[in-house]
Amino acid sequence: MYGRVTLLPSEPPRFFNRGPSPIARLTFFGVISLVLMFIDARFRTLETVRMTIATVVYPVQQAALLPAQAAKSVVELFDTRNELREDNARLKMQLLQASQAQQAQLASKLEADRLAKLLDIVQTSTVRAQAAQVVYLGRDPFSQKAFIHRNMTQPLEPGSAVVDELGLLGQLTRVHPLFAEITLITEKDFAVPVKIERTAMHALLYGRGAGKLPELRSVASNADVKEGDVLLTSSIDGVYPGNIRVARIASVQRTAESAFAVIACAPTAAVSGSDMVLVLDKPVALTPRPAPDVATEATAKKRR
Repeated sequence: MYGRVTLLPSEPPRFFNRGPSPIARLTFFGVISLVLMFIDARFRTLETVRMTIATVVYPVQQAALLPAQAAKSVVELFDTRNELREDNARLKMQLLQASQAQQAQLASKLEADRLAKLLDIVQTSTVRAQAAQVVYLGRDPFSQKAFIHRNMTQPLEPGSAVVDELGLLGQLTRVHPLFAEITLITEKDFAVPVKIERTAMHALLYGRGAGKLPELRSVASNADVKEGDVLLTSSIDGVYPGNIRVARIASVQRTAESAFAVIACAPTAAVSGSDMVLVLDKPVALTPRPAPDVATEATAKKRR
C-alpha cells in the first residue's frame, strides 16, 4: 500500500568534495590571523589600513546612530518641555504665594497704622471712646449709612459722634442689641457745625448724598475761605466734641449773581473704607445756673 521512501545522503557527492578539508582551512586561516596579529603588534604595519577602514566606516556608523539619536532627542525634548511646564507652574505658584503674603503684610501694616492712630485719638481725647468694627455699609443708594458690631454689654448711645483715624465719620443714630447704625456725614442734608481751622470762622457743613461732596452753605462770597482750608468740629451743638477734623475745602466758586459762595468739601475720614471706628461719648454739657428765688432774694435785701 505504501511506497518506498528513499533517503537522500547527508554528505555531498564526491564531485563537490574538491580542495582542502574544513579543518585544514580553519587551521590555515587561524595561523594566518596569528601571524598578522604578531606582525601588527610588532611592527604596526596595519595601522594605516586600520585608519583607512575606520575613516571609511565612520559615516556609516554615524548614519546607523541617527535613528537612535533622533529618538533620544525627541524624548529629551518632551522631557524638557514637561520640566519647563512644571517649573513654570511651580514658579507661578510661588509668585502667587509671595504676592499674597506681601499683600497680607501690607494690609497688616496698614491696619496697625490705623489702630495706632485710633489709639492716639483715644489717648488725646477728653471724652470716652469705644472701639467698634464696621460690619457693612448700607445697601440703599439713597441713604448713606454704615453698620457697626455691638456687644450686648457695650453702652452705645444714639447721637454719639463716630470717628476713624482720619476724622469725623458720622453720628450714631440707632442702637440695636447686636449692631448700631451710623449716619455718615455725606447723608443728604445731614448738618455738622464746623469752623475753619485757619480763621476760626463758623459755618454749617451739609451732606448732599451719594457721589456728591458735602458743601458749606450760607457763606458770603467775600468770606475768607480758600481751597485747602481744614474744617473742624466747633462743638457749639453739644453733640460733637470740638476740634475733630471733618473735611477739607475742595473748591470755592464765587459768582456776581449770588451773595453766597458755592463751597464743596471733601471729607477727611474714609467714609466708605473704614473698618475700625471709635464711638465718642457726648460732651458733658455745663449745668445751667438755677434762677434765684424772688422771695429769698427780697428777704436777703431786707436783711441788708
